[in-house]
Order: sequence, then C-alpha cells, then structure tokens
Amino acid sequence: MVKHYLDEAISELQELISITKQDIQNIQKADHSCVDEHTKKKNELVRKFEKTKSQLDSELIKLAQANSGTDLASVLSDEIKDKLGELRESLEILQKVNKEYAKSVVVVKEFYDSLLKAMLGVQNGVSTYGDGKNSSLADAEKLLKLRV
Repeated sequence: MVKHYLDEAISELQELISITKQDIQNIQKADHSCVDEHTKKKNELVRKFEKTKSQLDSELIKLAQANSGTDLASVLSDEIKDKLGELRESLEILQKVNKEYAKSVVVVKEFYDSLLKAMLGVQNGVSTYGDGKNSSLADAEKLLKLRV
C-alpha cells in the first residue's frame, strides 16, 4: 500500500509541476485563457495530494508500530526508499517552479500597477486625474472603473 500511495503522490506532484510550467509559459506569452481552468485543476491536485500524503503517513505509522523497536528505514524495501527519494525530489522541483511562477506573477502585477498609475496620472500616490482635484489612487481606480 505504501508503494501505491507513493506512486500516486509523485504522479500528482508531477502534474502540478507540469501545469505550473505551462502557466509560466502562458504568462510569458501574455495568454491568460487557461488561468481559471488551471487554478481549479491545481487546487484539486493539491487536495488530492494532501489526502494521499495523509494516507501514506498513516501507512508508514502502521509499519513503524508493527515493527516497534526496529528502525523504519531497515523495514522499508529499497524500492520504497527510492520512491521516497523521488517524492522528495518532486517536492523540491515543485518548490523551484512555484518560486519561478511567483516571480513572473509579481513582475506582471508591477507592470500593470505602473501602467495604471501612468494612465491615471499618479505621482507620489496622488492622482490629479479627472476634475483636477487631488485624490488617492484608489479613488482614481474607482473613477476608471466607472468610466469603463
């Protein structure tokens, strides 16, 4: 059962990695057509992974209890140990890909924020857009939304 849960967890992580890499490519191409679909898929995969990981933990605890006094590493087969290493590696890859994705998202957000500020005539956090009176960026954004 441990092998089954390990295979399942690794598969879920690899799918998360794949989707996140696609998201990075889509950001670079300014293609946002898959954002909603990918977000739903990734949320579902995270939930599945959490459940699988919990089941794996339970199985490992059962093994440890059944072999009390014995080191768990000596109880596990080489194949299971390799799979645990693969799981760890997949988690590390996902972490790196998520960091890259986060950087891309921040860059895009900063670009849109600067574009919005330029469109609204914002200087030092104050806009003189519209009627010439000073107002906050939030007020200017509301005005823009009303006019659009």
